[in-house]
Amino acid sequence: MASGKNEIYIGDNLEVMKSENFKQYHDSIGLIYIDPPYNTLTSKSYNDKNDSDSWYNFMKDRLVVAKDLLKDDAVILISIDDNEYASLKLCCDDVFGVQNFVGTMITKQAQRSNARLINTVHEYVLCYAKNKKKLEGFSIKRMDIPEQRHMIESLQKEIKEIYRSSGKDVATKELSKKIKVICEENEITWLRNYSNIDDDGKIFFAVDLSTPGEPREVDIPEIGLHLDPLPTRGWTTDSRFIELHKAKRLAFKNGRPYSVRYLEESEDNVPSILNFYSRQGTHDLKRLGLQDIFDTPKPVEMLKFFIRMTNTRESIVLDFFGGSGSTGQAVYETNDEDGRQNRYILIQLKEEVNRKSKAFAKCSELGIEPSIDKILEYRLKTYLDSRGKAEDFVVIE
Repeated sequence: MASGKNEIYIGDNLEVMKSENFKQYHDSIGLIYIDPPYNTLTSKSYNDKNDSDSWYNFMKDRLVVAKDLLKDDAVILISIDDNEYASLKLCCDDVFGVQNFVGTMITKQAQRSNARLINTVHEYVLCYAKNKKKLEGFSIKRMDIPEQRHMIESLQKEIKEIYRSSGKDVATKELSKKIKVICEENEITWLRNYSNIDDDGKIFFAVDLSTPGEPREVDIPEIGLHLDPLPTRGWTTDSRFIELHKAKRLAFKNGRPYSVRYLEESEDNVPSILNFYSRQGTHDLKRLGLQDIFDTPKPVEMLKFFIRMTNTRESIVLDFFGGSGSTGQAVYETNDEDGRQNRYILIQLKEEVNRKSKAFAKCSELGIEPSIDKILEYRLKTYLDSRGKAEDFVVIE
């Protein structure tokens, strides 16, 4: 794991990131995600009001420092909406350089019924690299893309049921029909590769094991495999055949061996439109019994998506607008689910919630000091308690 404890700093994020203690993190952060004030000129549980020039300067000061914290091959992801998207894009171009702009992702928001003109149902996530030339390509398991996960799970469930009731041949024919329909309806082609079913009814792609090169004979008695040379291509290495055999990932079609890649393991390029809704973040808190404690928590699943997208595995994830602590929970969950060893650093201003808000009332109900930093701490403690885990973060004031 990235060395050291998870850390929560309480204070002004610019002062914290410029502090002597924070110098140890220069060129060390593997991923920054922030959800800054959107400058919406409205206020519910906390202040979100600034004039545009002040907001621009406020953000630029912090992004300049944040850039120095990133590793050369790392990125920053920033959530924003229409109010300051243009200003933020210009600000990031100035700080990171236009050449390090990776792209903009769009997240869908809940439908609103009170829009007078345009019913805005989207927000943005800007992505910038410290050095784009050093970035590896982004990819993501399709199971981590909500709409694709639904399609994969539905298709797999249906085919398993047919397999159990009618056998492999019938299930394979039905799979072929369903793939054709799904590909036409969704205008995709990749699913056509996943046309096979194993002895447990699981759908897989039979990956070719021939390679460019000289034809060769394969003879591996220990796994009972003998292959004649192909006319114009070679075979993968003997060690690869043995590895696949031991992993039960070697399949045969018409006497020819293939590697098994299951549908649930398929990957894709990261899409620019993401089906993560703001209300999912609210549901994350509700599951912890913390409904009404924070207005706009970001969905944990979206933050997990970003960690996986950037393949952050043994590094530090920094969120210097810590808010309700969604980033911390996302680090915990991806570590548990994927065997990652990341840790987080969160920074949050000691900011009192609006005394007239639901959040203030909820804090009173739970016996929490009504400030954002205390909500953050309480949320992460509650999450760890719900998983039977000991507290493993330090609060630095």
